[in-house]
Amino acid sequence: MKYFLGDRVDRNISYQILLSIILVMFAVSGIDFLFLVLNELSDISITYNLKELISYSIMSMPYRLFDLTAYFCLIGVVVGLGILSDNGELIGARILGKSIISIALSSFKPILLVMLLGLLACEFIIPNLSQLAEENRLFKKEGENSTTRYWMQDDIGFISFISVPKKNKVRGLSVYELNSESKVTKIIQSKEAIFNSDDLELVDPTVTIIDRRSNIKTYDFNNLSIPGLNSDFSFLLSPKYLSLTDLYKQIDSSSSSYRKNLLSLEFWRKILQPFITLSLVLLALGFLFGPMRDQKSGQRIVIAIGVAFSVDLIQKLLGSISIVSNIPSVVAVLTPILLITLLAFLLLKKVN
Repeated sequence: MKYFLGDRVDRNISYQILLSIILVMFAVSGIDFLFLVLNELSDISITYNLKELISYSIMSMPYRLFDLTAYFCLIGVVVGLGILSDNGELIGARILGKSIISIALSSFKPILLVMLLGLLACEFIIPNLSQLAEENRLFKKEGENSTTRYWMQDDIGFISFISVPKKNKVRGLSVYELNSESKVTKIIQSKEAIFNSDDLELVDPTVTIIDRRSNIKTYDFNNLSIPGLNSDFSFLLSPKYLSLTDLYKQIDSSSSSYRKNLLSLEFWRKILQPFITLSLVLLALGFLFGPMRDQKSGQRIVIAIGVAFSVDLIQKLLGSISIVSNIPSVVAVLTPILLITLLAFLLLKKVN
């Protein structure tokens, strides 16, 4: 532990970088949250009220923060080392025998912590929380009579539902059973359906049986289950809300090439995010000890924001191209990382 934390100078650099990243994260997330709330105000209704809007905005923030982690770290390093430079502490560190490599390693330590927490949250927390936020928003805005529904075909007929707040839960379920002549023989409806093992448990279900003479009889059953249905609807969820494990599983099982490209792009983007973060930090160090060494803190921050915006734009552009072309997703994600790393090493090479 002592070897990892380093001496007092190393700890001071790491502490300043971590503090700067946290401050940048709070500042940017606060602005992002405000704009998100303002954007949602136009959709307020009786069911989707201010309370639901605030709840949706709060639950959406973890994914939005994870998506911007690399840029938080970039700006945090620029701000943190900029403060140390303005206070003369970097010069003092160099006088005490600290090399640029040693300063860089001290800067990387808090970033490694942030990246580790981000990957853990991406795997275990963010997917379920983000999906719940999106599906609750959709359900509250459109209600039980929504015309926008998920549709899928099963051995027994057709299944539709309004939303999937969790991988094992659906809302507004309707099951249409067909006979050998493809005519509806039974309609099962339920407000909610929850998977328990291999069975689908329905909450307050209504079963409508249609006979040949079109006479309709309605029966109510408690805890009615429909065996044979898939117990995991994760294949219907947006790729950006899936964990790395689910993304990996679905890439091989997906039959749609477009869906497979989306899944692959999201998988490589998430798994390689630590490398884009490290490449941006290297670039920040190259600027700080090179071209931006004599510039004021305000100018450094503006340049860092400009670089972050440019990298984000390039990543999205290459990602969109890879989805509709034969370019492998891993190439689209790796290209900006390699270019940034090359530029960073060129800048650091010129530093004495």
